[in-house]
Amino acid sequence: MRVKHFVTVLLVLFLGLALTGCAGMSTKSTADITCTPKNINAMLKSGEYQKKVDNFLIIQDASSSMADKLGRSFSNSPTKLTLSKELVRALNKNLPDNFDVNAGMRAFGPYYSEKGLIYGMTDYTKAGLDDAVLSIAGTGGITPMANSIIHGAYDLLDTPGLTDTPGRTAVILFSDGLNNVSADPVAAAAAMKDMYGNSVCIYTVLLGNDPKGKATMEQIAAAGKCGFATEADNLHSRTLADGSTVGNAGGMGDFVTDVFLEKAPKRMVDGDSDGDGVKDSIDQCPNTPRGIKVDRVGCPVAIPEKLSITLLIEFDFDKAVVRPQYHNDIQKVANFLKAYPKTNGVLEGHTDSIGSEDYNKGLSKRRAESVKNYLVNKFNINSSRISTVGHGESKPVASNKTSEGRQRNRRVVANIVTITVK
Repeated sequence: MRVKHFVTVLLVLFLGLALTGCAGMSTKSTADITCTPKNINAMLKSGEYQKKVDNFLIIQDASSSMADKLGRSFSNSPTKLTLSKELVRALNKNLPDNFDVNAGMRAFGPYYSEKGLIYGMTDYTKAGLDDAVLSIAGTGGITPMANSIIHGAYDLLDTPGLTDTPGRTAVILFSDGLNNVSADPVAAAAAMKDMYGNSVCIYTVLLGNDPKGKATMEQIAAAGKCGFATEADNLHSRTLADGSTVGNAGGMGDFVTDVFLEKAPKRMVDGDSDGDGVKDSIDQCPNTPRGIKVDRVGCPVAIPEKLSITLLIEFDFDKAVVRPQYHNDIQKVANFLKAYPKTNGVLEGHTDSIGSEDYNKGLSKRRAESVKNYLVNKFNINSSRISTVGHGESKPVASNKTSEGRQRNRRVVANIVTITVK
């Protein structure tokens, strides 16, 4: 028994050494994983590149399927979660020193969705993000990817300046894309995109090579429209037992460059110190931030912008009582309504197909009214600003032939939109 324990400990230590290449420590082993950093600081200082994002959120899958090994089950190949954590640490290592952005990390699997934000949203520090990664001790639970994406959307809602700066937030999902439960993660990504428009781009990193998981991750990235999907094998290299090397050691550096940086616009030769395309001699608004549209005298142009917030609440069978886990989501909708007092919303109730059509019509209406009453009574939202409608079983989003599908259909949804001028 003592020998078996010693061998187990030795294998764990060996695997830990084999994975430190992405974290920047030198090691040699038959399963060596290497990520070569880029000098992002020098790229920024040269003026050739500039910061592309003001915020980023990493969503980490720590569900049970991430405990699977990437190679043969008895090889020293790392688990999907172990490699994923090392890749996030490599990303962190590649980011510039004193990078002036807001950052967060959300994990799902062994975490409840409302408790899954393990870091941020806060001022980014390398130490803070690294501590968050290391705090994920292991895998567990199911894969509520969609719920985590929706909660991630609300995490971003609390980030200062997000809705004021189009195209400035990166959401990066690390997962194998498998065993999703509850809502559709692709639909959740689309809802996040609808919520923020051009303010958010979604990137996915696939762990493993399951075709179904790959398709899901690609569809999530596509829903974000301005991000892209890639695979973990593109972001590191590994030396195999026969001495051959696979992968791309510089892949993570390229990934960080593509996600976080952009080419800086060339300044006018004839005195344009803020780079807005208007000469200093006639610029009435000097030091305009880059990327802001200006008029002929260099002053920002007022641009109408659509802002929205999405709500998705699921209910127990034949119930119209709001679960406590959704109270924070409703509070964020209330905050949105308070921030934009001229905005109204419609709550749409739905049911599964069990029961008569007339009964389900009434049940769906009661569910919508239950959410409305919570907004009115708890947060003092004027009842005239919120209308409700019950669709019954007429608009399912999943099959009513399975318990999982019926659960997804028992819901209240809302997409509240307002137009503001920035």
